[in-house]
Amino acid sequence: MDRGRSAAGRHHGRVRQRLRSRGGFGIFRRALAAHIDIELDQMHGFGGRTAWDSVSSPLRHLLEHPDDSGQLEAWQVKELAPAVRTAVTSLAQHDPEGFMWTDASSNGRAAQELIALSELCAAEGLPVVFR
Repeated sequence: MDRGRSAAGRHHGRVRQRLRSRGGFGIFRRALAAHIDIELDQMHGFGGRTAWDSVSSPLRHLLEHPDDSGQLEAWQVKELAPAVRTAVTSLAQHDPEGFMWTDASSNGRAAQELIALSELCAAEGLPVVFR
């Protein structure tokens, strides 16, 4: 295994553990969706009927993906990485519960690690694997 893949693997484990520790990934997913004016409950896969192909944001790749299996392909990660950074920065500054996305909170640290993982995988042309 090359250095990039092992670094990405170690980083992924930390992100997964932190975001899952308190249902954090679900909270994170809903915050990202709200950031781009999507009500997840209306989307296919979340009980709704709205198709994901109606969403133009690169955040779609993360939002519509199961959090416990499969992977985001390298091209998806390349699109996703800057969009996640922008969204988390905006959430930390403007969301009424923005504190939870700052580096001072566990969700914020996990979000920052997801950003770093996405950027690392995008730079190395690697997928992000969900387990």
